[in-house]
Amino acid sequence: MTIILFKFEKEIINFLECKINNCDFTIAKKEKISLSACKTRGQKYDQILTSLNQIKKDISSTHFAYQSPQKYRGAIKDEESFANTSILHLFCEQNNVDLLELTPPSVRDKLSIPNKDFKLLLEKEKKDIVDKHPITKSDKLIDGLTLLSLLKCHD
Repeated sequence: MTIILFKFEKEIINFLECKINNCDFTIAKKEKISLSACKTRGQKYDQILTSLNQIKKDISSTHFAYQSPQKYRGAIKDEESFANTSILHLFCEQNNVDLLELTPPSVRDKLSIPNKDFKLLLEKEKKDIVDKHPITKSDKLIDGLTLLSLLKCHD
């Protein structure tokens, strides 16, 4: 299965292509798309949709995931990133693409483990990913990749 993992920031779309086979995964492609040249929100949203169409065409995946700008349900910390991920939701709905929102609470709930154990598992998984794959602990996508790995390998 190929999953495209996104993290939206105010002026940047971070994404990577992750090929998952059982618990093994490889990072096939990792890129950033700048939105800073867009002068209006309309241009920005058009650029996001254009970029999503190009990514879907180039990688041919029907599974997208994103690292939510919300750490916890109901608490929007970054309105711009939230709006950008809303465009991702629209795109996926219109193009029959499965979309998975990754937040620590939702993953912990799906794994049905206590918060203390989840935090330990999260740190261990992050360390394992950094040790095995071409990604650093400071990378914008590491948290989302860690949550995705936990979902796919520990459920």
